[in-house]
Amino acid sequence: MTTINEIYEDAISHCRWKSSLMTVLTSIKIEEYKNQTFETIFKSIGAICRDVKGVGLLTVYDIVSAICFNHNIAIDRVYIIGSGPKRAIALLNMKTAVHKIGNYRLKYVNPNEVIDAFTKCGYMLDDDMKTEINGDVFETYICVWQKNIVR
Repeated sequence: MTTINEIYEDAISHCRWKSSLMTVLTSIKIEEYKNQTFETIFKSIGAICRDVKGVGLLTVYDIVSAICFNHNIAIDRVYIIGSGPKRAIALLNMKTAVHKIGNYRLKYVNPNEVIDAFTKCGYMLDDDMKTEINGDVFETYICVWQKNIVR
């Protein structure tokens, strides 16, 4: 059986308020989110976390992306939350759009736009990413990628 620490590894690693976060994570019934959309899950998790001290937007996104992964729900946009993706988008000279989900305004780009930006900027993109459509996979990729770029 998969543990909470395994399911929510990114959320736990990004959140400094581990005890507050663990209280939230143990209250989530992940099976209730099966067959729901990213937006519906985001609204629900956002509402659960809204008043939890130390649990911010990046942690909410990480929780939602873990639930989506667990239920094979693709995230069709590359959400730009956290310093790594923000730096990557700046390096790629990309402009973001805004997706309003409940009370949240999430900046994003589309996977195809990321592919085009890599080409236009002359950066190498791994071959398997050239056909990727899951925005969360791209979010992780550009977050790791930007760490190796010296500007």
